[in-house]
Amino acid sequence: MTERETEAAREHFDRWAPTYERDRAARRLREAQTTALAALNLQAQDVFLDLGCGTGAAVRDGAGAVKRAVGIDLSPGMIAEARTLSNGLRNAEFVLGDVSQDRLPFEDQEFTALLCSTAFHHFPQPSRTIGEMARVLAPGGRLVIADANADQLVVRLLDAVLRRFQPSHVGFRRPSRLVGELQAVGFQGTSVTTIWMGGYAIVRAVRAG
Repeated sequence: MTERETEAAREHFDRWAPTYERDRAARRLREAQTTALAALNLQAQDVFLDLGCGTGAAVRDGAGAVKRAVGIDLSPGMIAEARTLSNGLRNAEFVLGDVSQDRLPFEDQEFTALLCSTAFHHFPQPSRTIGEMARVLAPGGRLVIADANADQLVVRLLDAVLRRFQPSHVGFRRPSRLVGELQAVGFQGTSVTTIWMGGYAIVRAVRAG
């Protein structure tokens, strides 16, 4: 199932890439991403990673505030658009990579801030991906995972529909489950905030020293 879901996600986002930043739904998600990025409180010495970066909007937004900003995505189309749109940003870079592989293509403790917004529900092995997030974050590094909130009935109904009809969709999660998984691999100081009448959750945590 992992290979099928990964290829479906790649094809889905490759098709979407050329029009993504002009798409009405994507613009709506951009609002949520901006809120999630603000929760990281980026600083000048941060090395920032956006996991599932799409066309790189968060990387572009963060690049002006940090030492280095990196985006990774499994879609060649999204990465190509991201590189084009970030032309001229010397501290921004984009990596083609797949979270379903054994390891993210980064060194241990390479980053101090990590964002994953509206992408986690596509990851075929979410617990392992959380472990990789912990590995690439330095002690004291901040993490924000933002996605639809499965505590809400309407989100659970949408989840059931997407599981049936969108092969790239793995599943929305309850924030409490995410918090538990983060704590299990060494995160602390977890907090949850919601927007959109509770339908979208922003989970923040700090990598223990």
